[in-house]
Order: sequence, then C-alpha cells, then structure tokens
Amino acid sequence: MTVPLHPRMTIPAPVKVQAPGKINIHLGVGAANNGYHELATVFQALNLGETLTLIPGGTRTIIVQGRYADAAVPRDDSNFARRAVDLLIAALEGDRDVDVLRDLDIVIDKQVPVAGGMGGGSADAAAALVGAAHLVGGVDEAILHECAVAVGADVAFLLRGGTAIGHGRGEKLSPVLTRGTFHWVMATSASPLPTPDVYARFDELNPDPAPATVPDQVLTALAAGDPYSLADSAANDLTEAAVSIMPGIAEVMEAGRDAGAVLPLLSGSGPTIGFLARDAHHALDLAVLLQATRGVNEALRTTGPAPGAHIVDEG
Repeated sequence: MTVPLHPRMTIPAPVKVQAPGKINIHLGVGAANNGYHELATVFQALNLGETLTLIPGGTRTIIVQGRYADAAVPRDDSNFARRAVDLLIAALEGDRDVDVLRDLDIVIDKQVPVAGGMGGGSADAAAALVGAAHLVGGVDEAILHECAVAVGADVAFLLRGGTAIGHGRGEKLSPVLTRGTFHWVMATSASPLPTPDVYARFDELNPDPAPATVPDQVLTALAAGDPYSLADSAANDLTEAAVSIMPGIAEVMEAGRDAGAVLPLLSGSGPTIGFLARDAHHALDLAVLLQATRGVNEALRTTGPAPGAHIVDEG
C-alpha cells in the first residue's frame, strides 16, 4: 500500500515491527580488553517486547507511548532506534536509494521497563533496523548485524531472538538448542544501577578474573528444557558487584527463593532480577508474592524463548 505524493513519487505505508526484551540466563565476565570486558553469555529473548511503527514522509519525530513512556527515553538523534536507522542510511548510501528513511517518524510503544537490564532500548534499535530494511526492499543480514553492533552489543541478538551464546561484547552469536518454554518473573527496581558502576566494582573485586565461559551444564539444561538443572549451573558474575552497590538486590533474591523460585538471576548488570518458575501457574503465584516484596517496583510475568525482531503490519 502506498500513499500518492505526486504523479512521479509515492510514500510507502507505515510499517509496524515487534522486538523482544531479553534476559542473560548466564553471564560470565572476563578481563577488560580495549575498554570492554570479554563476555561469555547466554541470551534468551522474552515475549515482553517493544513495538515500533516507522512512518515515512515525516519530520524525524520520535513519539514514545505505552506503559513505560518514560521522560528519560531520548526523543532526539541519540535514541537507539534513530541511531540504528541513521547507521543503516550511512551503510547503504551510494549503493541504494535511502531517501525514504531520512525523514521517518518513529512511534515507540514501550512495554519493556526503561534502564531495567532487559534490553528495551536495544529492542527498539533491532525493530527499527528490521522496519527500515523492509522500507528499502531488504538488506543483507551482514549489514544489519554491523549496524546493530554499532548501536549496542545486545542489538544483534535481538535481531535474531531465541536463545544464543554471545562472546566478545555479546555480539559474536551462536544459536543454542532450547526445548520447551521457560517461565520467568522479572522483578524490576525503582532505583537505577548504572552499568559502568557495576563493571568498575567488578574490576575492584576481581583484579585478575578467569576467562569468561559458559558451562556445558547450562547448554545441556536448556536443550533438555529442565529448569532445575539450569538452576544448578547458571550464574551471573556481576551479582557480587551489583549487590555491593545495591544491597537490596540480595534481599529481593532471598524473597524469591523463599517464594519457591527455581532460580533468581540478575539480568545483565541489573537491577532487574529474573526469577525462573516451574510453570505458568507457579509464575503467577511468584509474581503476586514478589509484587508485595520491599524493593520490587513491578513483578512482570513473561516467557522465553521468543522470536527476534519481525514485521507485524505493513500498513
């Protein structure tokens, strides 16, 4: 569907794209290299995600709406979605007609908490890349990957979704076989926990860290769809650092254990904590109990793995 502009030009119809949030099921952190820590992480995409509408022929306006339409979300060129589109324009310019992307209006329906360690901004970037690629008739996956990594390390994973191992900064991805559905309750915090502060504290606590790895048991548990085996092997190397900055994290984790959570897990650098439940019914009970726990802003039920960024409506 197109909207006539004048006899020789048309403006493509808006395109709507969804992209998932994420949890780091395992996060191994190694030594810093060129300003970044070497990671070995297992991402899982969650069905609690973002929806973006890209509207050609606009004025480069960014509209943020939805449950988490926080004033802290940038409305200028620093917004991850806008940065992703601008990077794609730069990558294609000279080889493709990218004029349709220059004046896009972007409407972001935020359903992932802001600054909660669940990759909401990265999901916005992934969705913007998929939508922009559609508007120019398709883009090679390698180009999309390069643009994604330039925005942020998690963006490349959220393009593909599912479950995957990430090495380097998390951008070197390998798919992971996963059986069944994992039920999570994500307990968010009202207090921020800046990522640079957590990594700086990690360096203080671990002046000579071991190389980052993903235990074989984590992959075996995912392949079997066994939450209990996963609980025995998954970990986040940033937990001690995060707790030392925000001690309330440990209290929330303990409350989740007392409520029967199979596994409490800091997502990324926090402060959101993912609690693995036995099944959907247990997740509901767990969410109710955690919602009443001091230090928990919201307890959100979700499942994984979820698909990566994908188009849901072409106008």
